[in-house]
Amino acid sequence: MTALAAPIAHRPLSVPTTPSVPRLIGGALVAAIGIAILSIAVGGYVVGSTHLHVASQADEAARLVGTTPALVAIGLGHLLAALALARGRDLLRIGAALVAGLMALVAGLMALAAASSTAMFAAGVDPFGGGHAHPSPGALALLVVAALAYGTAAVVAGSGPAEG
Repeated sequence: MTALAAPIAHRPLSVPTTPSVPRLIGGALVAAIGIAILSIAVGGYVVGSTHLHVASQADEAARLVGTTPALVAIGLGHLLAALALARGRDLLRIGAALVAGLMALVAGLMALAAASSTAMFAAGVDPFGGGHAHPSPGALALLVVAALAYGTAAVVAGSGPAEG
């Protein structure tokens, strides 16, 4: 009976906590990649959907417009992963950090393949058998930056204690 007569404490059901700085850094890195992908999707759609090209560019324009839905989905996936890294529960955060770590590995391997292909082409050996586009230094640098960003996001947001 005394428990029923005790006053009811007024406290909030859940106290919102701010995420730690490492989690914010990891989320910001992945969100930046997602925003870049979304801007590429929008730019490709705008360029590809204009009707001012010559006939020889129609196939390339159709390809740009055709890749827009996939790029938008990938960009939105990055934004959701960034949210999971910054504010998600431990299971979501660790899962997003694992995916970011795998993406760092993939981007690093792609950068290694592009660098070796570029070195072979510079040495006079054509690894693709001619007629194919070769990786540019800008693409190689972009792959290295992506690998570093994904790796940093995976390490800083995936490690550390759980936040209450």
